[in-house]
Amino acid sequence: MRVLLLAFMMGLGFSAYAEEFNKNCSMGMAMGMEVATDCSVRWENAGKTYCFSSPEAKDQFLMSKDENLRKAESFEQKMMSKKADQPQEKISTERAREMLKQATADKLADFSGKDLSYQDLSGLDLRHAKFVDTNLFGADLRGSNLSGTDMTNAYLNLARIENANFSNANLTDATIFQPIFDKNNFKGAKLVNARVIGTLGAVDMSEADIRKGRFGLDIGNQPMGQMKFDSVGGKFAGSNFEGADINRANLSFADLRGANLRGTNLFRVDFSKADMTGADLTGADVGEAIFDGTVMKDVKGWDKVKGMDTIKGKCDGCK
Repeated sequence: MRVLLLAFMMGLGFSAYAEEFNKNCSMGMAMGMEVATDCSVRWENAGKTYCFSSPEAKDQFLMSKDENLRKAESFEQKMMSKKADQPQEKISTERAREMLKQATADKLADFSGKDLSYQDLSGLDLRHAKFVDTNLFGADLRGSNLSGTDMTNAYLNLARIENANFSNANLTDATIFQPIFDKNNFKGAKLVNARVIGTLGAVDMSEADIRKGRFGLDIGNQPMGQMKFDSVGGKFAGSNFEGADINRANLSFADLRGANLRGTNLFRVDFSKADMTGADLTGADVGEAIFDGTVMKDVKGWDKVKGMDTIKGKCDGCK
């Protein structure tokens, strides 16, 4: 009977195994993100089916399958616990705006743990608000002032953030995945361990704390195009990237003067025409990175980088 049932399921094109992680990309889960899939790319193991958003994501996962599986399961447990312990209350645009009207420097409008997805918060002064662990998926924050705001672990995927001011905001552990960027100010912001992907243009992220930031190419979303950190002409002078992953990012024409890039993953980053005067690259992985016309005056740790023999282009001032 069991054999007949299995044959019947296979004949209908179904997997005999239930899909893990609610059909989210297993590589995405390992990276701390829920990425929906149709499970057309899969891996079956020990009676379980693991879904992937692309063949590349599957290959990446299987390169370190035990470690990635542990990370994915840990993230799933974290998400389940969060939903069970702190179900998010949905806040309407009207209610949010009313709370903001009553907010002061001493009495913040606290949206922590709340669901503000798709709400219109555009053009507002949000400096007297708190957004810790807040769901801002698809929210409209165009032209709003979030300077100095606590947005720890906030979720800003697909949000409208054109002309929004995040200077000196605390975005530790935040997820800012493919929002609509334009003329954004993150100067002095804290982006420790934050996940940031998208086309930022000439963003101002100078003097920001980006230690262990996750700005690298998202292998788990290749069918949707190369989702990477793209900031042509961006301002990063004096920023601290130590231990961050910004692999394959486009930082051509960027201002990286005095930036701390110690121990950073810079694999295939495009630094064409960027100004890296006085930057510290000690222990960074520059494998296949492009340094064509890059200003490298007084750069520290250039003799201690990894992948020096694979870099491309001719930089200005390299020693």
